[in-house]
Amino acid sequence: MKNKKYATLLVIMLSIMIISGCKKEEQTLYNRNIVVDGIVLPFYESSLTYNAEDEGQMRSKLSSIWNDTIANLPGTEEYIIVNHNGEDLTQEFLAEKSPSHQEMQDMIKKVKENGYLIVRKDHYRVTTIEKEMKALFAGERIAIRPEIMDKVIKDNKEAYANKDYESINLYLRKSDIKIYDTLNLQP
Repeated sequence: MKNKKYATLLVIMLSIMIISGCKKEEQTLYNRNIVVDGIVLPFYESSLTYNAEDEGQMRSKLSSIWNDTIANLPGTEEYIIVNHNGEDLTQEFLAEKSPSHQEMQDMIKKVKENGYLIVRKDHYRVTTIEKEMKALFAGERIAIRPEIMDKVIKDNKEAYANKDYESINLYLRKSDIKIYDTLNLQP
């Protein structure tokens, strides 16, 4: 009887330990979804909550969206508004007619304050910083000055081995090095 109690208690304790050990991978800045459209690194954490893109560029992209959808005027580039999970939010911003100056300002403010992105419809993709770091060290990413890539890899080899993506990202920021996805270099 005593052995059955101990055996039952042991099974319960093992079950609890197994269940608690099977947790979902902890989400960090480096394994959460981000949207990229051209430049993939360095990544700025603040871009998850605020879009610092120039208002003039945003206005131009938003105008292109309205020219294409409301006025049926084909633009040079098709843009959409997305969050960092890649969800298309464009319909939330469309109206029956072209927006007034104040309505446009309100839309720009909403995009900026929510960290939404206005991206090229056929060129953006959802990824993670971790995946981009792996692609960088696998030679699948490029810099405008290709000769700099060898230095980036050499200087950050140990940080990459330790999965210290923060150090690599900081190195790219301090050195003002922009890393591009080779697939999205089209204008």
